[in-house]
Amino acid sequence: MFLGASFDSHPPFDIVSEGRLGKIYRARATWVRSRGIPAGIGLWFTDKKRSGGGALIDIGVHALDTAWYLMGTPRPISISAKVFRNFAHFVTSPVFDVEDEAYAFIRFANEAIVELETSWAANLTDDTPTGPEWVGRESNNCILFGTKGTLRLKPLTLFADNNGKLETVPLEPRYSESSFEMQLRNFASAIRGQAPPANNADQAFELMEMIDGIYASSELGREVPVA
Repeated sequence: MFLGASFDSHPPFDIVSEGRLGKIYRARATWVRSRGIPAGIGLWFTDKKRSGGGALIDIGVHALDTAWYLMGTPRPISISAKVFRNFAHFVTSPVFDVEDEAYAFIRFANEAIVELETSWAANLTDDTPTGPEWVGRESNNCILFGTKGTLRLKPLTLFADNNGKLETVPLEPRYSESSFEMQLRNFASAIRGQAPPANNADQAFELMEMIDGIYASSELGREVPVA
C-alpha cells in the first residue's frame, strides 16, 4: 500500500538524513491562514458529516505529516490539544460545525516533541498570499530543532553551530523536480521493486491516530495517550 503524501517527497529530508541537525528534539509545524475558510467549494468543508473535520484535517494534517516525516516518524505517545470554532461568521455556509483552528503538543517515544498550529482564519497577516480564490494570507512552514543545527523549510535555511558561533546558511534546492513529481517517481520505482515507498500504511495509520488524539484531547480537556 502506498500513501500519497507529496509533502513527504521533500528534498530537506536529505539534509536531515546526512546528520547535519544532530538529534532532532523539537519541531514546530504551522499552516495558518488569515482568511482562508474554504466554504464556497461545494459547501462540504464546513460540514463535519461530509468532511470529518475542519482546518486540522484539511491543512493541519499536512503540516504535521511534514514535520513528523522529517523527524524520522518517531512513535507518538501522548497529545495535549485544543481546537476552536471562532470564525463561522466570516462565511455563509448553512452548516459550520467543524473547527477553524487547532493547536497541539505531541510527545514521542524518543523524547522529541512537535508543536502544531493550524487555522483557516486567524487574525494574522503573514508573508504569502493564499491565492485569488481566498481573500487573505497564510504562513505554512516547518522548523526542525536539533543538537547541531536548526532547519527552516521556508525559506530553506540551516542555522548551524560552528565552534560556539551560530551561522546562518541559506540553502539552494538540490532538485529541479517538484514534490509531486518526486512522489510520482517514487511510486513508479516502488511498484517496480526498485526502491522502498517513501511512506506506507503504518505511517498513515499513526498519522491518523495523532489527528484523532488531537480531537480527543480537546474534547476531554486533558492530555491523552496515543494507543
